[in-house]
Amino acid sequence: MKKLLIVLLLLMPTLLKAESCMVWPEWQTFKNNFISKEGRVIDLGSEKNITTSEGQSYGLFFALVANDKETFDKLLNWTERHLAEGDLSARLPAWLWGRKTPSSYGILDSNPASDSDLWIAYALAEASRLWNERRYAVLAAVMAKRILKEETEFLPGLGLTLLPAPYGFEVGEQTWRLNPSYLPPFIFQRFVELYPSQPWQEVLNSSLVVLSESAPKGFSPDWVLYNPKKGFHFTKKHNDEGNFNAIRSYLWVGIMHKTTPNRDEIINVFKPVVDAIKQKRVMPLNTYARTGTFNEKGSIGFQAAILPFLVASAQTNSAEMLYQQVQAGLNYELRRNYYNSVLSLYGTASYQKRFVISPKGILKPLWSKGCQ
Repeated sequence: MKKLLIVLLLLMPTLLKAESCMVWPEWQTFKNNFISKEGRVIDLGSEKNITTSEGQSYGLFFALVANDKETFDKLLNWTERHLAEGDLSARLPAWLWGRKTPSSYGILDSNPASDSDLWIAYALAEASRLWNERRYAVLAAVMAKRILKEETEFLPGLGLTLLPAPYGFEVGEQTWRLNPSYLPPFIFQRFVELYPSQPWQEVLNSSLVVLSESAPKGFSPDWVLYNPKKGFHFTKKHNDEGNFNAIRSYLWVGIMHKTTPNRDEIINVFKPVVDAIKQKRVMPLNTYARTGTFNEKGSIGFQAAILPFLVASAQTNSAEMLYQQVQAGLNYELRRNYYNSVLSLYGTASYQKRFVISPKGILKPLWSKGCQ
C-alpha cells in the first residue's frame, strides 16, 4: 500500500497536467452563452433570434475537439430535426431558422449552405473515427455524396467547383458568384481519402484556384464573380471587399498541415495580409482584393482567427502580440457575439494546439493523444 501511495504521488503532477489540458474553458463559455439545452446554436445578436446551419456545423466541430459527445449528439439531433425535416440522409439542412411570427419558429430560408454542409459531413466522419461510431460515418458519406450532387457544378475553365448553395448563385450568362471562404482545402483532401471513387480531387483543385486567383493583390474577397471569359472579377454590385467571410480564408489556410501540397503557394499569395498586420499591429477589418488597400481594426475574433495564418507564415512575434490582445478581451467577447466567438475558438484552439490537421486532412484533437 505504501509503495502504491508513493507511485501515485509521483504520478500526480503528470495526471493533473493531463486533466488540465483536457479542459477547454472557452468552449464551456461558448456553450453556456450560445447553445440551448436542446442543442441549438443561437445568434443572440440577431433580430429574429436565428440559428444557422453554419452555427450548428461549427458547434459540432468544437464539440469533437472538446471530446464532448453529449453536446455533439444534441447539436446533431437538433440539426436533423429542425433543419433537415428529420432526416439528414434525405436532405441537406436549411441554412436559416428562427422566429417566423411573434409566437412561432421555423425555417426562414430552405436553401442549404455548402460550407456548413461540408463542416457537418467532416465532423461526422472524424467523430466516427475518433469515437468509433459507425452511424456517423454512414451519415457523413451520404451527405458528402449529396453535396457533390446538389452543390457542385462544372464551370468552364475551372472544373468541378463547389457553389455556395444548390441554387441562386448563377448570376448571369455563364457567370457564377463564389465564396472563397467556403473552401477549406483540408476537408476536400480528407474526402479524397475517404471517398476515392468520387471526384473530390477535382473540387480540391478548383478550390485552390479560387483561393489564389480571387486575391490578385493578396487579400481574399468575401465574394467573387467567375466567368470563363473574364475569369475572376468584380463589379459595382459585387465588389471586392473582404471582411467577415474573407477572414475564414486565411484561417483555413493557416490550420492546414505544413507539408500539405500547395499550402506554401497560397500563403505566399496572401503575404500582403502579414504586411498589413505588421504595419497596423492588428488584423484589419476591411480589405480590398482589387486594390490591395485595407482599413479599420478587426474585432477580437479577427485577431484570433488570423493567428494560425501568422504561425504558418513563420510570424511568431506578430502572432504572440495578437494572442496577448485576444487573451485580454476574449472572455468578454465569448459572452456577447456569436460569430466573433466562433472565430476566437477556431483561432485560439489552433494556436494552443488543441487540434491539428494532418497532411491528408485528418483531425487530431489533443485529447486523442492523451495530451502528450
